[in-house]
Amino acid sequence: MKSTALFASLILVVAVCFTSTVFTAISYGGTCSQLTGFPGLLQRAGFVAEGPCATKPGGAVCQSGADCTAANRKPGKCKNIAARGPANCACVEVTVSRGLQ
Repeated sequence: MKSTALFASLILVVAVCFTSTVFTAISYGGTCSQLTGFPGLLQRAGFVAEGPCATKPGGAVCQSGADCTAANRKPGKCKNIAARGPANCACVEVTVSRGLQ
């Protein structure tokens, strides 16, 4: 009886870990910035899909207007945030001004 309960508990723990890993990877998928914590670990391991805002070395433009996910998991658009010089592409959160809400 004890081995059956232990086995069932082990299966439950593995299922919860798998589910939370998949949920985190999907939630942060498309992020253009470097993440921290558990999402950052998954990003470094290659489980979190990269966003479309990658800056190419020596590149002058970004994929402006491409949909992406900001680091706080909110929808955003790729924009060049560099004042001048080579492009520095980042995902900028899409906000609605107070007057339009």
